[in-house]
Amino acid sequence: MTSSRRYMSYSADLAHEIRVRPALRVRADVAVLIAVVAVAVVIRILTIDNQSIWTDEALTGYETRLPFGAMLHTVINFETTPPLYFVLIWAWAKVFGTGAVALRVFSSICGVALVPVAYACGREIVSRWAGVLAAAFVAVNPLMVWYSQEARSYMLLALLTAIGFIWFMRAHRELSRRNLMWWITLACVSVMTHFFAGFIVAPEAALLLWRWRTRACVLGIGMVVAVQAAMLPFAVADTTHGTAWIHGIPRVTRIWEAIVEWGAGTLYRRATEFEGLAAGLALLVVAVLLYARGADRELRRRVRLPAGIVVFVLIAPLLLGLVGPDFFLSRNVIPAFMPLVVVIAALCLAPRARALGAALAAALLVIFSVATARVQTNGYLQRPQWRDVATALGPATLPRAIIAADSTTADPLKLYLPHVSWVQNQAKPRTIQEVDIIGVRNRRFAKGAPVPGTGLPGRPLRVAPPRGNPVPRDVAPFGSHLIALFRVHNWMIGRFVFPHPITVTIKQLLGQEGAYFRHLPRSVLVFVQQPR
Repeated sequence: MTSSRRYMSYSADLAHEIRVRPALRVRADVAVLIAVVAVAVVIRILTIDNQSIWTDEALTGYETRLPFGAMLHTVINFETTPPLYFVLIWAWAKVFGTGAVALRVFSSICGVALVPVAYACGREIVSRWAGVLAAAFVAVNPLMVWYSQEARSYMLLALLTAIGFIWFMRAHRELSRRNLMWWITLACVSVMTHFFAGFIVAPEAALLLWRWRTRACVLGIGMVVAVQAAMLPFAVADTTHGTAWIHGIPRVTRIWEAIVEWGAGTLYRRATEFEGLAAGLALLVVAVLLYARGADRELRRRVRLPAGIVVFVLIAPLLLGLVGPDFFLSRNVIPAFMPLVVVIAALCLAPRARALGAALAAALLVIFSVATARVQTNGYLQRPQWRDVATALGPATLPRAIIAADSTTADPLKLYLPHVSWVQNQAKPRTIQEVDIIGVRNRRFAKGAPVPGTGLPGRPLRVAPPRGNPVPRDVAPFGSHLIALFRVHNWMIGRFVFPHPITVTIKQLLGQEGAYFRHLPRSVLVFVQQPR
């Protein structure tokens, strides 16, 4: 009897273990997602300091070092985006510091978080494996990696609009209080991050209102509209930085560059207009084939809504530019990235065209991965290495003026060189004994292209037409002596020293660049550095 009871007890325990064990296993899609997130972390963190900060990041660094009120004043007058990111990064900097890595980590966290959000988005709209594929696309996409390593608002914008898109899809399916409130919250913080969030929030709001027409929906959308209206002064108040340089780039150029940049990152610098437009057309043709021939009725129904939102986010700014302000840029339309990735991932899993879908998925993953690797290892595709220029200049042993020519504005030097004030009075007399000229061996802007980011605080510069490479002269002007002439990457640096200190203003130096450069630069940045 005792043996029988023991056998029954053992059998019951074994049956219980068999029932419980599958529940303890990690689903295959979750296991793959964990691996994809790990890849995203490695890509973004291990190479986060490979490149120097560039112009806009330097402005972010300057703003984080200001008192809160002064920071808001600078954002209002010199930024073209709403203030949420700058408030968050200012608070972040108070805890983690204002170094390049410390500021970029905030965007890296947003970039890594976007990977599981892509999974959740794909799972919400189509299936778990569509979510896994979407997450993989996000993890290795060079555009997402680039802005995950930049101290600006674009990855926060991508993250907030992506999460908001998930809650929009839920609210569109079921208008519960929870779904609606979450969408309202995400829509509000999105438009507080970037004005282009409105291009995805607007169709979401219209579709919710069309489907439900409830009082709660109307009030919620009214709240979002009010928040968007409250952000407009940040656009109107910016009269110095502006976006006029965008208008100077031909619209078709911005379109094909956006196509290549979204798929191959900064490799667009080596692509032609034909290659960019052909790549976009090829992807569109394959996607249409998968939708028309490979997708069943249910899959078509599921991707129709996000595909329509993608079209609106991409086309609306272009149409607006035909009759009003034209601000279309690849980074501005980042809110379309998540729904686009989910649609492509879903079509790659179309049940009636598995071979074509698998080939497209594999091709995109290979292109993304190769492009990401090339950007991280090719200096021409990276941000200008102003950190190396600052290292080559070395510490100031004499009071000196820095005169930097074009190719890109040299604001990062103000952060990499010690004892340099970001804002310097152009009319104030200053004593200097050394002038360091930073020239450009090969221009990176096409002739006639506008100078981005002009008119920022503390940036005195002079704009002039390009007439050749503005390298330093090898003949010392004004009684100075040329004591060094050396190359750093794409720059040529000339060091001129006066036998005795001279008194000069920055404004006077701005008018003397022709004496120091062989060809007149497109723009010149001048600032003074004091020795330690």
